Amino acid sequence: MKKLVLFDLDGTLVDAGGCGRRALVRAMKELYKTEPKFEHALISGRTDLDNFSIVYGLIKKGKKPTAAELKKMKAKYLELLPQEVRVSLRNKKYNLARGIKKFLETLHKNKDFIVGLGTGNLEQGAKIKLEPSGLETFFSVGGYGEDGHSREDMLKAAVKRAEKKFKTKLLPENVFVIGDTHRDIVAAKNCGFHSAVLTTGFGEAQKIQRAAAELEAKDFVKDFSLFCVWLGLKTDPKGVKRGRYIMPATAIEHVFFSRTGIDEDRLKMLRIKKYEDLESGTIM
Repeated sequence: MKKLVLFDLDGTLVDAGGCGRRALVRAMKELYKTEPKFEHALISGRTDLDNFSIVYGLIKKGKKPTAAELKKMKAKYLELLPQEVRVSLRNKKYNLARGIKKFLETLHKNKDFIVGLGTGNLEQGAKIKLEPSGLETFFSVGGYGEDGHSREDMLKAAVKRAEKKFKTKLLPENVFVIGDTHRDIVAAKNCGFHSAVLTTGFGEAQKIQRAAAELEAKDFVKDFSLFCVWLGLKTDPKGVKRGRYIMPATAIEHVFFSRTGIDEDRLKMLRIKKYEDLESGTIM
C-alpha cells in the first residue's frame, strides 16, 4: 500500500529569508499605493489566496477582493518574487532545513512512498522559492495555494493528484503531513491525515503545543529516526507498535505526559479527529 508524504515549504523545507512576505508587501504597495502593516504570524501557515484576501482587507478596511483583484495581486506577486528570492540569497538568508536532503533521498529510494508538496504557496511561487534549494526534483505531485483558501482544500487536492498520477487509492491513514505551524496540524487532522511539525520553523510554540501533532521534532538530523518510526520505515526501538500517540515521547501517551505534567486538555486535543469536535471549534 502506497503512502503519501506531503511537505509544507516555508519553514519546513527551506527558510527563504522572508522573500514571500516582502514580495506581497511590495505588490500591494505598487498596486494600491499603500503599504500594509502586519505581523508575520498573520500570514504564516495560510494559503496565498487567503493571504491576498487578508492583506487586501487590511488596506481596504475589511473589503474582500474580487476575482479580478485576486488575479492582479497574484500576477504582481509572482513578478516580484524572483527578485526577493535573489535578495535573500545575496544576503545569505536562504537556508535549507537541517537534514532535509538526506531525508528526502531516503523517501525517494523507497518505492512505497510518494513524496509531494502540501504548501500554501502558489504553484509557480513554490517553484520560484524552491529553485535555489535543488530539492524540487524530489516532489512528484503537490497541492498549492490556488487550490483553495484553506489548507484542507490544498491537502485534498494533493491527494487527488497523487491518486490520479500513480493510479492508486490513498486512505487517510496513509497520508502524512509535515509542516511547521499549528495550521499544518489543524488541516491534517481535519482531513484525517497524520501530522508532524518542526518546532524550529515559523510556528508559534504555544499554538503548536495546543494543536498536538503526532510528532514534534527540531529537524531532520537529530530526529531522523523518529520520522522513520513515524512513517513506518523503522520499527520502534522499544518494540511498541506505532498508534495514535505523540512522539518523540516514544510510543505511549503516559510517557509523554509524565515528562511534561498531566494535561488532560492536551490529551483531548491529541485524541480528537477534527477540531470541530471541540466545544469552541478552535485550538485557541
